[in-house]
Amino acid sequence: MPSTRRIVIIFLLHISILSFYSCNEKKPERHKENILSRLSPDDLKVDTIIDQFEYDIRLNAEPDPNRGAWQNPGLVIEKLGDLSGKIVADIGSGTGYFTFPISRKAKKVIAIDIEQRYLDYIEDRKLELPIEQAEVIETRLTVEDEPNLHTDEVDAVLMVNVFYYLNNRAEYMKIVNNALRDGGILVLVDFKPGDLPVGPSEDKVPTEEVVKDLETAGFKNISVDTASLQYQYIITAN
Repeated sequence: MPSTRRIVIIFLLHISILSFYSCNEKKPERHKENILSRLSPDDLKVDTIIDQFEYDIRLNAEPDPNRGAWQNPGLVIEKLGDLSGKIVADIGSGTGYFTFPISRKAKKVIAIDIEQRYLDYIEDRKLELPIEQAEVIETRLTVEDEPNLHTDEVDAVLMVNVFYYLNNRAEYMKIVNNALRDGGILVLVDFKPGDLPVGPSEDKVPTEEVVKDLETAGFKNISVDTASLQYQYIITAN
């Protein structure tokens, strides 16, 4: 049998090894907590737990619960006209605020956005829809200066809260115009200039500039509606 001294040595050695691994296992967790506590949300990378959590909140909760009242999506969609058998491009679709209601009326709606995560969200939501409605929705990734539409591809284009983000607006709208088939319609909605409780605080584009850019892009029959919505104007053209 081993001596008492040898047993004690083995026991103490075993305790030391356990303590060593236990400390090493805890260090990364403490280190991660300290790092995250020093970072603002803007500093966090997309693949961190905190950033993903905040992103999920943004996706699943409408930031302005009163948007339906001032945005009046039903009225905006009516401006597109009869969508039976029509293909609609929803440029700047985000998480599908307009895409989903349009999908109940149109033959096809193309949700176009520069954020793949928004399009992924729409694809996930499609799984909750009846098959015949889900098949109507197509998601399409694009870049900031390109709507990613083909010539004569669509019957209607909807652009809501997008125009003030564009850099070379006239050139962008030329591509949009070329994508519209004969008799197609553009419905463009954006924020009126001035101090408003919603929308961007700056860079809002006056209707006069929008009309000028649309004319340069080749649009005709441009109509400006500043009365139907409280904070936004609606411009239609073809």
